[in-house]
Amino acid sequence: MKPFLIGVAIVAGLYLVHRALLAAEARGWIFYRTRPPRVRTIGMLEELVDPTVEYRVEEQSSEAIRADHADSGLGYGDDDGPG
Repeated sequence: MKPFLIGVAIVAGLYLVHRALLAAEARGWIFYRTRPPRVRTIGMLEELVDPTVEYRVEEQSSEAIRADHADSGLGYGDDDGPG
C-alpha cells in the first residue's frame, strides 16, 4: 500500500509542476511546450550566395503575423484603430 501512495504522490507532484510550467508559459516567462522564436541571422555572405534568403525570411515573418491575426479573430489590418 505504501509504494502505491508514493507513486500517486509522485504523479500528482509531476502534474502540478506541469501545470505551473504551463501557467508560466502563458504569462510569457518561459518557453515550455512551444519553441522560442527564431533569431534572424542572415549574414552578408549568405545573402550574396542566395539573394532570395532575405525575401523568404520576410515572407515567413509576414505569414506568422497573418496567422496571429487569423487566430485572434481579426482580419489582416482590421485592428479597429484610428483611421
